[in-house]
Amino acid sequence: MRKFLLACFVLAAVVSGGQASAKTAKGVWWWRGEDASKPAVAAKRLDFLAKNGVSEIYFCVDPEKYAGETRSFVKAASAKGMRVALLAGDVSWIRPGNRGFAGTLLAFRAYQRRAAPDEKFYALHLDVEPHQDQKLQNARKWQLYADFVLRAAADVHAAGEKIEWDIPFWLDDIKVAYGEIAEAPLLDVLMDSSDCVTLMSYRDTAAAMLDVSKTEIALAKARNVRVVLGAETGETGEGSVVTYFEEGAAKMNAELAKVASALDAAKVPAGAGIAIHHLAGWENLVLKEKQK
Repeated sequence: MRKFLLACFVLAAVVSGGQASAKTAKGVWWWRGEDASKPAVAAKRLDFLAKNGVSEIYFCVDPEKYAGETRSFVKAASAKGMRVALLAGDVSWIRPGNRGFAGTLLAFRAYQRRAAPDEKFYALHLDVEPHQDQKLQNARKWQLYADFVLRAAADVHAAGEKIEWDIPFWLDDIKVAYGEIAEAPLLDVLMDSSDCVTLMSYRDTAAAMLDVSKTEIALAKARNVRVVLGAETGETGEGSVVTYFEEGAAKMNAELAKVASALDAAKVPAGAGIAIHHLAGWENLVLKEKQK
């Protein structure tokens, strides 16, 4: 409790003075885009999310292959009070000459043009993680990433759409060339180019999630960017402290309620939220508790 109160105190200090935020959002990563073609499966999962207070979904789907099914899915989610972003990403996109993102953006724009208002995605939500590329040297990969972030954001905003980025919490000390600045914080590039950053604040207590996120929350407030704190549910092999896999769904819900309360109290001007990675892992946690 002492650690949690300390984290809340630190968080309040870095974000105090902002205008009142909207109610903290609750999001979820949904990686199985083929669920859109299975109405009964999609309906059951949407019911689960609605009952658990989810307000936004990051949905990884091919909007060309499943165009009609996706429109129906987004409409069904909207009817239950949940908005949907198109989730996409590939680390290869940062490499010079790679056209993967261009194709994704074309498909996204084509879908948006054909969709009715209650069938549209609210944003393009990108999960591009340069640290997964083991072939590029660190300095090179992070500069390529920064350059890609700027290009992608410019293209998405030029299309009149919003862009969100999934980012790890440990980018604080990474420097890149940015404009006329030879060594600018990578976080500055992301914050200047984003409508929202979804932080992979993967820790298994509210206090720890808030502590690893305090720099990003302060920057999001200063740059008028929405910030979402993410929680992991899977058995990752990266240590028990990064996931709620061992603690279970009930404990995760209790801790995320504390995070949401702290974010509401922080009054982040552009808004704030929590998110769960990911739907299947969350469902597994719930199932495990029912079987006890």
